[in-house]
Amino acid sequence: MTAAQLVALSPLAALAFGAVVAMLLAPVTQSAAAARIAAAIGLAVAALLEILRAGTAPAPIGALFTDDGLARYGTAYAALFGLAALVFLRVAGVAKEAPALVALVALGAASLTGAGHAATLFLGLELISLSLIALFAFPLTGIALEASYKFLVMSGLATSAQLLGVALIYAETGALDFPGWVGHGPLFALGTALLLAGLAFKFSLAPFHMWTPDAFQGAPAGAAALAGVVSKAAVAIAILRLNTEAELPQPLWSAGLATLGAASVLIGNILALRQPLLPRMLGYSTIAHSGYIAMILASGAPDTKEAVLFYLGIYAPALTATLCASAMLGPAPMLEDLRGLARKRPLEATSLSVGLLSLAGLPVAGGFVAKLYLFKALVQSQSWILLGIATIGAALGFYYYIRFFTAPFFGEGGIEPAPRHRFDRLLLIFCFGLIMLFGFEPLVLITAVNSALAVR
Repeated sequence: MTAAQLVALSPLAALAFGAVVAMLLAPVTQSAAAARIAAAIGLAVAALLEILRAGTAPAPIGALFTDDGLARYGTAYAALFGLAALVFLRVAGVAKEAPALVALVALGAASLTGAGHAATLFLGLELISLSLIALFAFPLTGIALEASYKFLVMSGLATSAQLLGVALIYAETGALDFPGWVGHGPLFALGTALLLAGLAFKFSLAPFHMWTPDAFQGAPAGAAALAGVVSKAAVAIAILRLNTEAELPQPLWSAGLATLGAASVLIGNILALRQPLLPRMLGYSTIAHSGYIAMILASGAPDTKEAVLFYLGIYAPALTATLCASAMLGPAPMLEDLRGLARKRPLEATSLSVGLLSLAGLPVAGGFVAKLYLFKALVQSQSWILLGIATIGAALGFYYYIRFFTAPFFGEGGIEPAPRHRFDRLLLIFCFGLIMLFGFEPLVLITAVNSALAVR
């Protein structure tokens, strides 16, 4: 193995090392602090290594992994927002293994974004899924265990569909690497449909979305952030790679993505309309955002790659900020609990409201530019039906986001926020800064995305 190959694999090694050390520390320490530090170091080193490698030539590292800009962007994204989720991950004292599982989720996401082969595609998805199953259950409450069991059972079905799909594709093409997936036979079509179903579950696309609101309500907020940000981005980048490297049967692949995306936008937004619980509303809204990203992926527009990566870059700090603020209000804060929060905790109230503003796609926040990318991609591809559905979804989203957006600044009462942790405050400031920076100066993120895409 050459020095260039070792450097290319070093972020994955840092994540794996952090996970292993955190796991070894868990049974021999009195608290999770040591394991949390070990996992945090692994995540931070992985993110830093990828940032330092920006713009350098890719290294050939075999058929299983790729070292292009998509992989680097995805690895840095997974490590950075995995670290953010670790900051406000609150679990019971029995869950000293939780920090190691966070690092494993980031490792799975990094493997998935760089996957160029069915083996690494499966490995990345399962590392994410198995780690999330345990993280969802760690509060050991009834609703947390229910969310974990639902995810376990449905994840098993999705994995079975995915593996059967890959087997059928292999029977037709004789290849497991993505560039070798070229064919037009019935086995290839059926295998592609099953593969899409398996990926749709991990991406929380309707009708495979049922686990998402339960996970957001019952799991720790940090675990919900991993599922809603890190896992979602990894699957989106994997689908983006399949779009460009494999020749999957058309219009089956794109029509399937478009149909699932449209259904997710409508179902996610409609079900979020009447949700009084903040985490559950966010769970349904992430289903809608998965639908928006799926629409971009299905459009085939010239700027699809840029649009997807930009959307993911905007979406992550917004959802992270809202979940972090939600965690400070208790396990499942309701709309009424937010009343008067701005007078008690102005930072939390402002970060929550700006995050919701960005998720709604309104001006000033970065989400407005992300919505413009969505509409631009649909117009370029002349996907008028999808454009109409996206417009309806954006209007519905504005209604329920604005209910929670205004609540902290009006009314009296509400619940007393939990004591603030120092790093929670720093995380909220960081996310708030990113949201406003990408809103006022979107060229910063656009330049970073295009720099990543230039590495092929």
